[in-house]
Formats: sequence, structure tokens, C-alpha cells
Amino acid sequence: MPPRPGAAAIAELIGRPRDILYTAPGPPCVGLEKLEVIRAAAMLAGAVFAALAAPALGEDEFPLVGTYTENHVCKGNGSDAGVSRVKITVRDIDSVFGLCTILSKKREGDTFAVHVECKGPGGSQMVGDVNFTLREDKAIDFSDQDQTYKAVLYKCPE
Repeated sequence: MPPRPGAAAIAELIGRPRDILYTAPGPPCVGLEKLEVIRAAAMLAGAVFAALAAPALGEDEFPLVGTYTENHVCKGNGSDAGVSRVKITVRDIDSVFGLCTILSKKREGDTFAVHVECKGPGGSQMVGDVNFTLREDKAIDFSDQDQTYKAVLYKCPE
């Protein structure tokens, strides 16, 4: 094989190459333990990125999404205009108490424990836990972490 341009100059400096073993480019050889650590770190990084990219519970897994009336069956025809409303999305709960951002959700059977940060009137902020329990009649029992406030939420027609 004829030398490439410039190779002659290098050969003059270092001499003629002999017994050089060329390998395909790739990661350097490491011990099995290091390879396992690298593989585990890559899997962990992938899991973290996947968790950050997706909400904790999807809308199908968080069936509370919707608009509700508090302590009165929602008729949805405008006749319940004076009744307190609660709007729940995957990320927020909006009610007469203020706008609450859902920080985390955990489901155990028909009960959802939801950790929220709420911004009340006047800009006051508080962090707390609320529970929603699905009932057989499609209503939802609501209570705060200390059981000081309880309500029944009735879903409004779409």
C-alpha cells in the first residue's frame, strides 16, 4: 500500500511502522465492573429524563380532571350559578380558596393524596395535602390534611 501524502515525513522522523495493531474505533476496554456502572448510570439517566418529561399521573390515571360544584349536584344548565365551583386539571386546582398547583399525586385505590401549593387572596401562599376519594355515585369526597374542611364535589356535564 503506498504511503499517504505526509506519511513519508512522519516515517522519516519515527522510522518505518512495524507490528502496529489497529483496532476499530470505540470505547476503550474497561473492566466488567466499570462497564456495569456505566450501563447502570445510563439507564438511571434515561429513567430520570423520562420521569421529568411525563406528568406523575396522566389524565387517564387522574380521573378527577373536570369542573365540579361543591356540595350541590351540578345541573350544568346555568341554574347553579351561585354554587361554588372547583376546576381540576392535571396540574392545578382552582376554587374559591385560590389557585393551587399540584406538586405531587399518589393514588391508593379510590383515594388520591394530592400535595399542593396554594396562592390565596392577598398573595398568601401555603403548602398542604388534600384527599379526594371517588364514590360509587361518581361524586368525590374532599378533605384537607387535618380533616378541618370536608366537601362533596359533583362533576358538571362537559
